[in-house]
Amino acid sequence: MNINTLNILADAISEVGSWHRWLIKDDMVQMQFCDIMLYDDAKPEKETHTTDVLAVRFYGHVFAVFLDNLDECNWYEHFRVDGSKLYPVDTYDLAFDDIKEAELLLNDYKHRIPVKNFSGLETFSSAKHLLYARCGDVGFIVGGDRIEVVGKKGKYTEEEIETGARKWWDYWKIYWKLRRTKDAYPKDYACEITIPVNGN
Repeated sequence: MNINTLNILADAISEVGSWHRWLIKDDMVQMQFCDIMLYDDAKPEKETHTTDVLAVRFYGHVFAVFLDNLDECNWYEHFRVDGSKLYPVDTYDLAFDDIKEAELLLNDYKHRIPVKNFSGLETFSSAKHLLYARCGDVGFIVGGDRIEVVGKKGKYTEEEIETGARKWWDYWKIYWKLRRTKDAYPKDYACEITIPVNGN
């Protein structure tokens, strides 16, 4: 995936999204997010069109380190499977392939929890791709050789990510135009939290 598409995806996740699940297998790391600003055209017309759930997967020479400023030792186990805990991503504090920012993030937290094949800063330079996120008192840095983006409909192509982001902002404009009218769309958390400059 090219860096422009990854930057679009990072913005779509981090504007109002939350980290709410993770999964690690032999040579795969998956971070799952909710409330993604990609247009979901599989939903019926009278439903919200923000993507509910999206996963970013890394394959090949994967690594993962979780970060926190908490006193709770096993916080990351509570939402590994059931997604019952949400950690909102700090706005625009999620990015792909930015080693310098990942290093800064690593040093911003008191605790480092190596979850998979993490052996310090040198791990970043050997990864072809990485993803980091700050989520308040917790965060993560993960990576690997190859990135795959997956949703309910299956794998996303670069074109689908780019088109989905454009269509979401078109949907957002109409959402606010029709808000408080008889034709208003169903309430959408992602739209409500992203208020137009002129208000409404």
